[in-house]
Amino acid sequence: MKQVVIPNTDLKVSNICLGAGNFGDKLNEEEVYQVLDAFVSAGGNFIDTAKVYCSWATGDNSSEQYLGRWLKLRNAYQNVMIATKGGHFYIGDKEKKSRVSRQEIATDLEESLQTLGLDCIGMYYLHRDDKLLPVEEIVDFCEDFVKEGKIRYYAFSNWDIDRAESALDYAKTTGKKGFVALSNQYSLAYVEKKNNMNPDKTLILTDMDYLAWHKKTGIPLIPYTSVANGFFEKLRNSGAYHNGTTQPELLKNTMSERMIRAFINPCNLKRYEILDELQKELGYSMIELSLAYLTNHSAPIIPVVSVRNTMQLEPVVRASEIVLPKDVIAKLDECAK
Repeated sequence: MKQVVIPNTDLKVSNICLGAGNFGDKLNEEEVYQVLDAFVSAGGNFIDTAKVYCSWATGDNSSEQYLGRWLKLRNAYQNVMIATKGGHFYIGDKEKKSRVSRQEIATDLEESLQTLGLDCIGMYYLHRDDKLLPVEEIVDFCEDFVKEGKIRYYAFSNWDIDRAESALDYAKTTGKKGFVALSNQYSLAYVEKKNNMNPDKTLILTDMDYLAWHKKTGIPLIPYTSVANGFFEKLRNSGAYHNGTTQPELLKNTMSERMIRAFINPCNLKRYEILDELQKELGYSMIELSLAYLTNHSAPIIPVVSVRNTMQLEPVVRASEIVLPKDVIAKLDECAK
């Protein structure tokens, strides 16, 4: 797999990040080890997890637990770069009360360090924002965690563009390192916030303006749901779209009503036509092309991808090496304007 350096860091990582959001949910521990072994064997070294993964399924932080035991068993500490997150609201809290405070982040960070068996975490995300807290306060306590040697770099997840800009400005004017990446929702499949498959209103969707901001600032986007649950592949398999006409009854063969509502729109149908022509020309799958759009974008993007088995990992690995012309990326972007 290709590797890139995260700007303003010394972190050299694979250009596609393996998501561990289903470790303990969709995958048992043996299956997790198989996927991790195959990923590293293919040249991957960037792994994304969180303290909250997968408490919705297991009631505990099984994702970090499985990953921590794999790191120890394989003695892989020097072979991979682990990114994890803290500050997520408690699962089951209907009010989604913020846990982004110095004390709560410190508690989550200590637990993640112990669970993963690490002395220092390569990149640590705040899983959510708290807009009632000044960005200055948040940046300052993140900087303190770096000084304490518990994290090397910090990043934010689910932050809107205004807050991210303010945090970036504050770090620059005070001579601080500042955050090095953002993990918000983004994929080639365009979706309006009101139709998002995940109804959690604390999630942040990356739009074209935000994408332009990433290009301007050089702050990398490390997006989750980066293949949109395989939307374009499912659309192709459904056989529901031909010559500008969609057959709704066929869509239901491969996707849920929620997916149809989220992704069947003029932008995505235009993008599908472009991908269809690329597939005929280059032979890659829709999944591979969707990921290649991200890794070849002029904005710095390192997509996070979760898989259920080593077979699903294979197109991810292939996508890492694909080169797409700039005019193809521009053409795909134009569909969203």
